[in-house]
Amino acid sequence: LYCINPECPVKKIKSLTLFVSRDALNMEGLSEATLEKFVTEGYIKDYKDLFHLDRYKEQIVNMEGFGEKSYDNLIASVESARNTTLPRLIYALGIGNIGVAMAKLVCRHFDYNLDAMRVAGEEEVAQIEGVGEVIAGTFCSYFRDNIKVKALDDLLTELKLEKPEAGADADKLKGKTFVVTGSVNHFNGRSELKEIIENMGGKVAGSVSAKTECLINNDTASASSKNKKAKELNIPILSEEEFMEKYGVAGTL
Repeated sequence: LYCINPECPVKKIKSLTLFVSRDALNMEGLSEATLEKFVTEGYIKDYKDLFHLDRYKEQIVNMEGFGEKSYDNLIASVESARNTTLPRLIYALGIGNIGVAMAKLVCRHFDYNLDAMRVAGEEEVAQIEGVGEVIAGTFCSYFRDNIKVKALDDLLTELKLEKPEAGADADKLKGKTFVVTGSVNHFNGRSELKEIIENMGGKVAGSVSAKTECLINNDTASASSKNKKAKELNIPILSEEEFMEKYGVAGTL
């Protein structure tokens, strides 16, 4: 079940919450409750307004839970968010079925060219490995919605999109899908390892399947459900160090 009202206030708050989240534009100090207050007061009507909260400095400083320091930190975070990447922006827009990994996949296919993405047909998008017809449909329909396109165009005047540099390892893991579970010792959490794998052209899935290249788990002998599934499918279970050595991935810690 989902709400079909395009002007639904709850959906608006949720879309803004996604937009400012860590994997999207990463604006700190804008909780869902704060966004709801700002929308109610009329400070925010669309994404672009997030970059002009300084118009309401006096009101925000005097708002319960805020103050000069909180306001300054908020504005600094908003200004920092102006420099972002296309995958973060595409994810932030809340396009149906487009998560963090899918946004990176699609942007990489189009060489981070937003203009090319906007005019792409469903057939072309569906041919991207891991996309398919359903996701291609929601992706392309987003760019056929005049209201959403207008909001995006307005938003782009506030942003500077940085194109990721294609390093020597950009395609090193292309076509390979990994699953990461448990704690890691050589990276700043599983999320960082996941990002490194994706930057090297690979994909990270949440569950083990016949398409999994290997399961990365420092507890290779555990009786976890992922380990059991990997063994059933004859998928290699590698420790962090074994994975790094086999695929030439360097740790960050």
